[in-house]
Amino acid sequence: MLCGNVVGLTCSCLSFILGLTGILSDYWLVNFGSGLFHEGIWQQCTNNVCAKITGRAYIDATRALLILSTVMLLSAMLFSCLTFLSFHAGKFTASLLAGTMEVLSAIFLIIGMVVYTLETAHNVLNSSYNYQWSFFLCWTSGVLITVAATSHILAHKSTPQAGYESM
Repeated sequence: MLCGNVVGLTCSCLSFILGLTGILSDYWLVNFGSGLFHEGIWQQCTNNVCAKITGRAYIDATRALLILSTVMLLSAMLFSCLTFLSFHAGKFTASLLAGTMEVLSAIFLIIGMVVYTLETAHNVLNSSYNYQWSFFLCWTSGVLITVAATSHILAHKSTPQAGYESM
């Protein structure tokens, strides 16, 4: 139980750091050819001149989903910290609440990443554009959230439940 909570909290924290770094940086899509172009979900830069990205619905959807994912992950981290205080409300332990929030966070993050990937895949396949480190940090964050959720749910399952069965 303790091991699952430690792994869950560690993966949640790493996921938060990687995800936030990926979300805030501008190296999702890059073209190193003529014109040196790179963009994130907030701005795009060409020849060191950057401009805010507006008018693209898929970027707005990606932003909203990734922000929602980050908020869910922060609440999961709070519940994850409460696991060390043996917090529970009836059958709901802090581990279960942390795992649930992490599952929701992973769902929102993965949907946001899929939306971005589907909308930009034609650029990568048909030109000299490539996905870069910010994009991959967000995908890695999704994997770590999934590991954290699994750890917390397994920790919840191994928590002894009060009731007549334990007497």
